[in-house]
Amino acid sequence: MARKVDTTHHIRAIPPALDAMKTMGFAPQDCLQGTDLRLSDLGRPGADIDFTLEQEFQFHRNLLALSDNPMLGLLLGKSYLLESYGLLGYAFMSAPTLRHALIVLRNYGPLTFTLFQVNFLSEGNKGTLRLSPDIPVPDDLLQYYVDRDLTAAVNGGRGALRVPLEPRHIQVMHGTQRLRNTYERHFGCSISFSAECSELQLDASLLDVPMPLGDSETSATCQQQCRLLLARMRAGSTFVDKVRGLILARPGYFPDIDYVAERLNMTSRTLRRRLSAEDSSYQDILAEVRYELAREYLATSTLPMEEISTLLGYSAPGNFSNAFKRWHGCSPRAFRQVSR
Repeated sequence: MARKVDTTHHIRAIPPALDAMKTMGFAPQDCLQGTDLRLSDLGRPGADIDFTLEQEFQFHRNLLALSDNPMLGLLLGKSYLLESYGLLGYAFMSAPTLRHALIVLRNYGPLTFTLFQVNFLSEGNKGTLRLSPDIPVPDDLLQYYVDRDLTAAVNGGRGALRVPLEPRHIQVMHGTQRLRNTYERHFGCSISFSAECSELQLDASLLDVPMPLGDSETSATCQQQCRLLLARMRAGSTFVDKVRGLILARPGYFPDIDYVAERLNMTSRTLRRRLSAEDSSYQDILAEVRYELAREYLATSTLPMEEISTLLGYSAPGNFSNAFKRWHGCSPRAFRQVSR
């Protein structure tokens, strides 16, 4: 379960909301009032570097004020299609089953536009997508964010499965019991309010429904790119993070230390010294990356061992199996069995 580490990429959540507001008759300039953002900024490379939480909050407050509709989150949540999330959306759509797709969402929650911490739990006859408090959300925006994110989750699931996705129950963190009938009509299920976290609960029978666009190799590749994006979001915190990001840059390719040193404009000797200063080494990072990717491929895909071995840069499945036993203490097949 990954925690939100950066919100600058949330600027990409603005265009879908602007389009929805435009269909309601509101001008984009009015929606952006006081944010220091212009329409031209939304498509400008690097614009996300300067995007702050304060700008995001101002934007959403503008939408609520213009619409004068406290239920606006329920409407705008429908605007966020899986394609809106880029690589994360494609990793979700290409997962073999809904269960695998929700694990992808759990692993790469920071790449969504939610300010909540994303988790997925499966127990008994129920699967639960849980949104828990993480980054503090202002009281006047809590209902809006909760409604938007839960609606986006339900609609995204429906879009990926192409069959009705019927929640068995939904709980929300805000207390609007007086509007229970509105929420139950919107989501088509029972609702509970004033919960410690928001949840979308599904019948477990839905979790293993094959995804229409399921492709394990595509999903695995997209997930590796998602990991690269997360590494880039964390880049700058440590030198190790920068090295890790370069190792992850090309799916299925693991560069040697000379290549990484060249990309960082230094010699391999300097690279080793910098890593040693952070109590690490190139081989340690490479092994860590392979181990993390191996666990994800085994737990979230149906790729055969031969393909996983190739994706991790091993010349033979036996070499991968031996390495995984050293890392985890059991074989890849045994790990896959207990991870399902």
